[in-house]
Amino acid sequence: MSFAQRIQRNPILLLGVGIVLIAVAIVLIWLNLSARNATPVQTTTSQSGDGLEADAAVGVIVASRSIPRGQAISSGDLVLRRMVGPAPAGSFSDSTPVVGRVATVDIRASQIVFQDNLSADPAASGIAALVPEGQRAFAIRVAEEDIVGGFLQAGDRVDVFVTLPGSVYGQQGGIGQREGDRSKSTLLLQDMQVLAVGPELSPAGKEVQSGARTVSVAAPPEALARLALAGRLGHITLAIRNPSDRETSQPEVVALEDLRPDTSSVASSEEEKAEATPQGHRITIYSGASQTTVTAPR
Repeated sequence: MSFAQRIQRNPILLLGVGIVLIAVAIVLIWLNLSARNATPVQTTTSQSGDGLEADAAVGVIVASRSIPRGQAISSGDLVLRRMVGPAPAGSFSDSTPVVGRVATVDIRASQIVFQDNLSADPAASGIAALVPEGQRAFAIRVAEEDIVGGFLQAGDRVDVFVTLPGSVYGQQGGIGQREGDRSKSTLLLQDMQVLAVGPELSPAGKEVQSGARTVSVAAPPEALARLALAGRLGHITLAIRNPSDRETSQPEVVALEDLRPDTSSVASSEEEKAEATPQGHRITIYSGASQTTVTAPR
């Protein structure tokens, strides 16, 4: 009787063979994992001697811990792992070209770091990578005239102005009384970093962003409510700053009456002229071809 026939007639024997195969598979998996133990990034030479396996092993850079999308990679995020066989296409054998670049996708611990998952431009991983620590990205709805004719670009720094209509302040006049425009404008926030103009996360050079309808800025959390309210009730305008100008000024509220010409100096000059004019009866004295006007007291 053949071995196959014995297995068919004896289920217990079949079960035993299955258990043996499972055990062999577990041992092979354990051996494979043991061979992939990571060594420090600085380790570039094999410690296994002159055997054939050591000669066939190659070094591949892997993540020593999870690297979230948008994070700049440091040397502590990487290790060099020895593996048998050719290195995968797009992988690294040295950490030097990897350090300082930004992950464009989430990289799990022990995952091979590929060139396609890295970028030297932080904007390649999305706007979250551009937000300074402790701040938030906030989108402001704008028109072309609100972004300096479309010349605003990602990376610029701006001051944020808001103009509130008079209707925001309610009706102050009495019944039957008409009241002028009570609109007010003020400098709301200063020295804000522009993260994006429309969908553009990187500077566009000399190209004008004429089609942009939103501008995303980095703002501290305590300023978000002010920006939200200003965008809801008023009109927001942005002014571009010089990159080297980081000074701030005292905000000033400007009302409509502040735009009218100052008539106080004209009125004072009229009063001074009237005071300088002598009061009394004016008498004209003719002497030949000449005449003289004098003022006599009343």
